[in-house]
Amino acid sequence: MDSVPNTPPGRLRRMAAVWEQVLKKGGIGPEDSFFTLGGQSVMAGTLVRAAGERFGVRIPIRSLFEHSRLGDFTDHVVGLALPTTPEPDTVPRDVGPPDVPLEMTAFQRRIWLAEQIDPSVRNHVPLAWSVAGRLDPDRLRAALGRLVAEHEILRTRFVDEDGGWSVQLGAPWLPPLELLDLGETPDDAPDDTGDNTPNDSTDIPDAVTEWLEAALRLPFDLESGQLLRAALGEFADGRQVLLLCVHHMVIDGESIPVLLAELDRYCSTPDRPRPVVQYREFAAHQREQRDSAAWHSDLAYWEAALEGASADTPLPAPDRPEPNGAFRLPLPAGLLDSLRAVQSEHGASWFMVAATALAVSLHRSTGLDDVTLGSPTANRDHPRFAELFGPSLNTAVLRSRVTADSTVLDVLLRMRGEALGALEHQAVEFDDVLNHLKPARRFGYTPYVNVTLNMNLLDDHVAVLDGARLTPLLIDELRSDYAKFGLTVTMVQLEGRLIGLASHRGDQLGADGARDLADRLAGLLARFSESLDEPVLPRG
Repeated sequence: MDSVPNTPPGRLRRMAAVWEQVLKKGGIGPEDSFFTLGGQSVMAGTLVRAAGERFGVRIPIRSLFEHSRLGDFTDHVVGLALPTTPEPDTVPRDVGPPDVPLEMTAFQRRIWLAEQIDPSVRNHVPLAWSVAGRLDPDRLRAALGRLVAEHEILRTRFVDEDGGWSVQLGAPWLPPLELLDLGETPDDAPDDTGDNTPNDSTDIPDAVTEWLEAALRLPFDLESGQLLRAALGEFADGRQVLLLCVHHMVIDGESIPVLLAELDRYCSTPDRPRPVVQYREFAAHQREQRDSAAWHSDLAYWEAALEGASADTPLPAPDRPEPNGAFRLPLPAGLLDSLRAVQSEHGASWFMVAATALAVSLHRSTGLDDVTLGSPTANRDHPRFAELFGPSLNTAVLRSRVTADSTVLDVLLRMRGEALGALEHQAVEFDDVLNHLKPARRFGYTPYVNVTLNMNLLDDHVAVLDGARLTPLLIDELRSDYAKFGLTVTMVQLEGRLIGLASHRGDQLGADGARDLADRLAGLLARFSESLDEPVLPRG
């Protein structure tokens, strides 16, 4: 049905309230675009779900990209004819977690198997924040204990039994909080965040990096159910740094804001427990999705999307294996602002622009007309799991095919469709796709996604904990220690700045090849709006 014109002002105000809540901006008007307001794919899913609940309709995520201005989107939503029918809960709400079996999700099984095959593999997630204000060690230690007690995933034991596995619930435990003396502040000059806290790898003292490096090297005992390490560092002038190292079996990027919000709640209301959704409920929900009509439909989508695709995008491997590497991309200042117009005109998120630049760089570097790349997605669209603590990651494959006449704009439109298709068909786990397609395998290579693009939107992770403001710290050198793919490009949006990070496995991509690809990518992003009509491959 066509959208209805002249939406009543009351409905426009209701929709504006949804946008302002999700985008964390005030005063949004009818002509404001989702993209010029800083919207991206993860926010799109949240906004569409919230608007659907507010207006009582089911809204495809594609609608927001096709009607990106507030007024147009409101008209479209008001004109939708099909009301929402609530999805049945696969785990009944009157059934408590003890009646739901403990089990691994597909993501956890993949992580567990990788460590069983190669004990040297580390699936640790290092986290660091500068603290503006002050955290009390005793209150923080108690809050960590409450976090473990209330969220089962942080006391779940993964037990190896005769080559198989079982999942068991351990007793509550109190994570030790190591206190670090960081000495003098590395730089007494205020930084560009305005709060005079270290926020760049050049500002981070050696003691912080050394603690995280040691935490990354030290294996976790998966059978212990104690997969979290914590430290609080303090400078001589009283400023602090909060450090965590958590195993990927129990956390992902979407869980980090939940972790911080829960710690803050435990600090502010330590004696008021509340029910939380346990990870076993999410695992049961995923199991129930298998073999459903939607699951088979999504599997058919991926079978068609990857038909004829090579499982491997070749990278320029060195003659001899080199050490893993990690470095920052040379991105210009103000890049996000310079791309707003392109995003708004073509209904593309920042992720779609970055995926386009990476795909074009791969085409030009390899000379191939068909390449694939992967990207992690947060498979927690069900409203019940919006505040889930625990990994909900899936992996999406984006495929770029070009002809001799294809332009950068053609790839952008292709990546837009690929990304929307991936978001709409993520009920199937990536492992199930691989099991169905049975691509050729090589040890150390992941089919279709050995080049991976990760969007790490740390703006959402700037948080308040017990009255102190936490700002994420980026420590580049740690990324080479846990490079899992031939090439991983991570785009970090931190307080309005865009930072590009690249890590590579030295046995698959040498330092020179990695730098060449990174320079191509950064150069294309810097002049993206002027490059849309450029051919992807050389002509003639």
